[in-house]
Amino acid sequence: MASPPPAILVTGSFQEHEDYAVYRAHGSGNWLITYTLAGQGLYRQPGVQLLTTPGTLVLLQPDAVHDYSVPRDGYWEFFWAHFQPRLSWLSWWQLPEKGRGLYAVSLSSSAIRERIHDAFLQLHADASAPSSHLSASRQNNSSPGVQGTTDMLQRELALNGLEEILLLATRASAQQVRQALDPRIQLLLQMMAENLKAQYDLKTLAALVALSPSRLSHLFKQETGNSLINVLIALRLDKAARLLEFSNLTIATIAEEVGFSSPFYFSRQFHQRFGQSPSEYRQALEQHTGHQPLTP
Repeated sequence: MASPPPAILVTGSFQEHEDYAVYRAHGSGNWLITYTLAGQGLYRQPGVQLLTTPGTLVLLQPDAVHDYSVPRDGYWEFFWAHFQPRLSWLSWWQLPEKGRGLYAVSLSSSAIRERIHDAFLQLHADASAPSSHLSASRQNNSSPGVQGTTDMLQRELALNGLEEILLLATRASAQQVRQALDPRIQLLLQMMAENLKAQYDLKTLAALVALSPSRLSHLFKQETGNSLINVLIALRLDKAARLLEFSNLTIATIAEEVGFSSPFYFSRQFHQRFGQSPSEYRQALEQHTGHQPLTP
C-alpha cells in the first residue's frame, strides 16, 4: 500500500473487517498513531505480534515496518493520524516500545479513554476545517494571505489536539510504570530525576537500597527493561531538551547542569536520542516558535 504524503497532519477514522490489511516495508515519511475504539487490530513485526483492544493507542515511527490488519473473522474500528511531531514533543514523549519503532499503551481508565476519544473528534474537526473554509473563502474572493493564516491556525489547533492525546497517553503510561515498579527502583529513579547533576555509581546506589551491585543491575533491567546507565542518560537528555527550549543557557552549561562532564559526549548522546545536535535542536525550536528562549 502506498504511503500517505509526508504532510504535517492527515487524520480520519476507519471501520474495517477481515479483508483490511496494510503492509509498508519501509514505513512512511511520518509518524502514525492509531487508537482502537472497538474490535481488534493486529500489528506484526519479526518476532512480535501486538493485538489491540478498545483503549489501545499505538505509535509507529517513520521508518518502522507497517504491517497491520484485522484478525480473521474480526472487526476493527479505530481513529488514525499520520503526522509530523513538534520538536518539543520529543523531550517528554515516551511510550513502551513493543517492537522496532512500535510503541503502545493500553488505557484502562474510562475517564482517560473518553477524553482521548473526544480529543480525536475535535482533532478531526480542526484538521478538516481548512478545506471547507478555503472553499468558502474563494467564493468570497478572500485574499491568499487571509487563507494562509486561517490554514496555519487550523493546523495549529489540530496539532494541539494531537498533543493532548499524546500527553494523556504518556502520563497514563508513566503512572502504570510507577505503580508496577519495585519500590527500591522507584526510589532510585526519583532520586536521580531530582538531582541529575550528581554523579552516580552502581555501588553507591546499590548500598542505598540494600542490594549488591549485581543484584541491582539485574533488578533494574528486569523492572524498567533497560540498564541503569541508559535510563540515567535518557533522564539527563530529556532535561537537557527542556533547558534548550526554555532557557538561553549555553550548551556547555546545560551539559554540566544535567550531569555530563564532557560537552562532546553530551552532544553525541543528544544526537543519538533526538536525531539532531543540541545547537540544531535549539535552532529548529527557535524557527518553529519565532522567538528566543527565556531565562528560567
